[in-house]
Amino acid sequence: MTSGVHSRTCLLLAAIVTAAVAVGACGGSSTTPSNTSATAVLQLTATPTTVVYAVCPPSHCGSLAGQLEVEATVTVRETAGVGATIARMPFSLRRRSDNQAIAMSDVAAVGGTRVSASGSVAIPIAMHFDATAAESNMKVVVAVEGTDANGHTVTASMEIEVRAP
Repeated sequence: MTSGVHSRTCLLLAAIVTAAVAVGACGGSSTTPSNTSATAVLQLTATPTTVVYAVCPPSHCGSLAGQLEVEATVTVRETAGVGATIARMPFSLRRRSDNQAIAMSDVAAVGGTRVSASGSVAIPIAMHFDATAAESNMKVVVAVEGTDANGHTVTASMEIEVRAP
């Protein structure tokens, strides 16, 4: 009879311990991480707002013949009061008639560029392309990818009008 009482006591004790562990795990706090910190908001603007392509000078294109060039400055502005670090700034020149990319680049030197909270940074861009691919109405598509001071991934993009001279 003692072994039966002992077995019931062990089962009862095991049930109490299991219930205590289960209740402890069901506390009021969530186990899913939640990041409620603010996220940086990036806005892009270009100067000039419409780019007129030109013959690419030898100082930019070397001995390449038949090249045209677009140049602008993209300003990255942070508007939510959270600083951010830009990792990449890819951009492409596209024809509007078929959205075909005729030139692509990535401002590698921009990696690690810091935009202060509520601040801005100006980044020059330039790209040359074959004159035979040009149209009178094109666009430069610019994207920015980075991480804000709170660890959030942040992105922004814009289009810059490109016209023939």
